Amino acid sequence: MGIFNNLGGKRLAGMLEGVVGSVVGENARFKGEFTANGSININGEFDGKIKVDGEVIVSPGGRVMGEVEGGSVIISGRVDGNIKARETLEITKTGRVNGDLTGGRIIIEEGSFYHGRVSVSNPQEVALPQEPQNF
Repeated sequence: MGIFNNLGGKRLAGMLEGVVGSVVGENARFKGEFTANGSININGEFDGKIKVDGEVIVSPGGRVMGEVEGGSVIISGRVDGNIKARETLEITKTGRVNGDLTGGRIIIEEGSFYHGRVSVSNPQEVALPQEPQNF
């Protein structure tokens, strides 16, 4: 139950219980490309590209340097790279993102940080290449 406590409470624990298929541990470093039909939780460092059908969770101690693409994405750690979520993309108050955000629904909590462009799209369109929108 430790990873759920790191993510900030009962709401996430209820959403994620039994869902996370792969974990990069706190003291682990992964470099390369990760693809899966399931979900992944990043507690350590990941350098490369993540593409999963399920959820991508970057815990408060986690760091990703590269592109992230998932069904839903929750950032409580740090991401230096673009993020695409077919459904919901959430940056929690401890989240730090340097990169463009694309999602069907985007939630940016007060206290979080991001630098980049934001694009809210129809969930079916998120995986397709598209011109960025400037606001």
